[in-house]
Amino acid sequence: MEIVLGMYRLGDPGGSEHYTLIVAEQLERLGHSATILTDETGPMADLARSRGLQLATREDELPADVDVVFPQESISAYRLAAAFPTAPLVYSIHAADYDLSVPPQLPGLVSAYVTTHDRVARRARALAVKAELVRLRQPVDIARFTPRGSLREPPRRVLALGNYLSGDRARVIDDACGRAGIEVVHVGAQHGNQVLETDRILNDADIVVGKARVVLEAMACGRAAYVYDVFGSDGWVTRESYARLEADGFSGQRGSPPVTLDRFITDLGLYRPDMGAANRELAITNHNAHRHVAELVELFERLAPRRPAGQTPLRELGRLVRVQWQTEERAQLLAAEARSVRDDHERLRRRVEELEPIAARVPELEQSLAEIHGEFRELRSQRRVRLGLALARPLDFLRRLLRR
Repeated sequence: MEIVLGMYRLGDPGGSEHYTLIVAEQLERLGHSATILTDETGPMADLARSRGLQLATREDELPADVDVVFPQESISAYRLAAAFPTAPLVYSIHAADYDLSVPPQLPGLVSAYVTTHDRVARRARALAVKAELVRLRQPVDIARFTPRGSLREPPRRVLALGNYLSGDRARVIDDACGRAGIEVVHVGAQHGNQVLETDRILNDADIVVGKARVVLEAMACGRAAYVYDVFGSDGWVTRESYARLEADGFSGQRGSPPVTLDRFITDLGLYRPDMGAANRELAITNHNAHRHVAELVELFERLAPRRPAGQTPLRELGRLVRVQWQTEERAQLLAAEARSVRDDHERLRRRVEELEPIAARVPELEQSLAEIHGEFRELRSQRRVRLGLALARPLDFLRRLLRR
């Protein structure tokens, strides 16, 4: 089959970007031809090329005949629907919280929706325009993400990995691990140290804290995985909690009690070295990328060609969605800057509160210092003291000579 995947931006690493690369790579391994169409390139595009994947930034770089188009967001969906008006369009819905993830709501445009957890599937079922809905499990490359050592007892390192974890939520991890004597390493956009391929840093840790794909890749690496992020927290992944957490995409939004400092400290005490082997087995059994892509191919092969959309201005709709996304991104950046300013203000306020008692004592301390200076001057004015200082000068001079 000739398949074109669409991902508007292949810049910084993220869940949907990594998903796009995994699917394209696995399709190629099955003998299909997969091309990724992207508008903006960057580190993730470089990573795709290093893995031998086919990338296109212009439509004239795409194959002339395509069997299926598989966009990962709405900008690419409009662009690919216009470029290939009869090819089945399978839309991958990655999130329930962003309008960019909403499929085009034009009758007959989307042939099928693909989701990877129940919360997104519920939103997809509520869409006005109905299409076949296929619920798959999030894929992970279990050959690339593999254990490189056993977990230690007691744990020595916690890796907090993600693009959103910061502020008070990050401090809970730091404070809890500080009390437990465990090293903490923060990696992600908020800390200016994003990593494209995380298998090494995952294997350097005993416990990985994060959400979504971070948790899955940690499980595949045989690490103890703890679901926790700014959006919510559901605690340890175990054989018992797996089904409940997987249904929500390991997002931390299952409605568990909030993870406070006290709870995090308590949960660290529940760590067991055998968590790693159990998680590895869960990843192999349920999230093998081979199985995920095989199910995608089965879906692609049974879909009928689409009817052309007539005079619908698909490219203009795509442009409008692109502008909307850029506007929302700017709003999110401004909101992040506002949060940073607020955090700085709060830190300064706490520092002022710490210094206020000291500042209140300044007049008292100045008065005490003045009294000490007065007593010192009175002491030096006494004849016995002046005589002693004069007698000591030759001894001081002799000591300086001996030091040379």
